[in-house]
Amino acid sequence: MTPIPDQESDAKILEHLRTHDSREGAVLDAYRRLVEQTADEGIRYLGRIIIDDEERHHHLLAGMAERIEVWMHQREDGGTPPLTPTLDPELLEQTRQLIALERDDARELRQLQKELRYAPATSLLPLLVKLMLHDNAKHIEMLRFIRAYTG
Repeated sequence: MTPIPDQESDAKILEHLRTHDSREGAVLDAYRRLVEQTADEGIRYLGRIIIDDEERHHHLLAGMAERIEVWMHQREDGGTPPLTPTLDPELLEQTRQLIALERDDARELRQLQKELRYAPATSLLPLLVKLMLHDNAKHIEMLRFIRAYTG
């Protein structure tokens, strides 16, 4: 049985989100300094990728916090949008197709990863392929979530 959230637990979650978001801001500043101060183009390249992720995290945390505030104050809208479970056969089929495409993409990336195993130690290519595989897994997880609400 899922516990029913209350004002106290919502406030605790909200505080956790705000604290984490504050730390994310400090981390983002540190990465920006790294990118600005290094002379190494490869490190700047990777740093910019991390900055993009950290900015997205900052945005997600802010939306999550706003959603909790909506719950707490019973406002109509704001923050991360809620999902409305509906049976949508067309969306379910699209989701299945996208999961299949993501899995195909992951297989191709794993093959590329094998082909890159002898790349020079200084090459960013194996790392970038590994990161794309992580993104594939993340995309599949989101699509599975969507599928659960449309099927």
